[in-house]
Amino acid sequence: MAIQMNIGQHTSPEPLFVAVPPKLRAMVDWARKRARIITKDVPGADRYYKSLPGGRTLTELLNDSEIWINYAPTLTISGATSIDFPKETAIAPKSFRIGRWYVLATLLHELAHVNGVDGTGHKAEEAVLRCGLGKMSEFTSGIDDPSTPYRPNVVG
Repeated sequence: MAIQMNIGQHTSPEPLFVAVPPKLRAMVDWARKRARIITKDVPGADRYYKSLPGGRTLTELLNDSEIWINYAPTLTISGATSIDFPKETAIAPKSFRIGRWYVLATLLHELAHVNGVDGTGHKAEEAVLRCGLGKMSEFTSGIDDPSTPYRPNVVG
C-alpha cells in the first residue's frame, strides 16, 4: 500500500491535523502521483532521500502506508510534520492557494522530515531541488527564482 491521504477515515494524533477537505483532495492526489513519477524520472531523488538521516528512499517513503497526509487549516506556513508523531504530515492552506506544484513541493519537503531531517537548516527544502523542482543556480546563489517551487532560503 502507499502513503495515505486523510479523507476522514483517520484521526491524527496531532490535534492541528485534520482530514483534507473534498475540494482539495484532487491536488493532494495529483501530488502523490507526481511524486511517483519523480522517482522514475529523477534518479537523484531516491539517492538524496537515501542520504538523509532516516536512510529511506523517496520510493520507500511513498510506499509506506503508515505515513499520512493531513490538512492543517490554521497553519500559516506551507506544511508541517509532527515532532511527536513523525509519520503525520500536513499541508496548509498557503500551499493550496499557490497551486498543485507547491503542494507537491510541500509534500516532498515534509517527507524529508519524515525521513529524519530536523527543523534546522535547509536539508528538507533541498529535497525539493533534488526532485527537479528548482534550479541549481538558486541553490548556489541563494536567490529565489519565483518560477520554481523550490525556496533556497527556507529553514526547517
